[in-house]
Amino acid sequence: MKFAKISFDSEEATAKAYYEMAKRGKVLSLAQDQFIIPEPALVWLREQGFAPTVHEWLNQDDVVQTLRNTLTHPV
Repeated sequence: MKFAKISFDSEEATAKAYYEMAKRGKVLSLAQDQFIIPEPALVWLREQGFAPTVHEWLNQDDVVQTLRNTLTHPV
């Protein structure tokens, strides 16, 4: 499965989209208001009228590495 690292243009859109995504599945939150979501969630967001910015496409190994990298995701 592919994953996307995304963000939104405004805090209001971020809060609304995060709430809706969290009700329906797993969302990984990163620093700087970025999220990692599965590809089907990205499709769903676009169908609901959200316009996320896709920063990068990831596979499962990339997601694990991102979470392990303390420079990318400080604790």
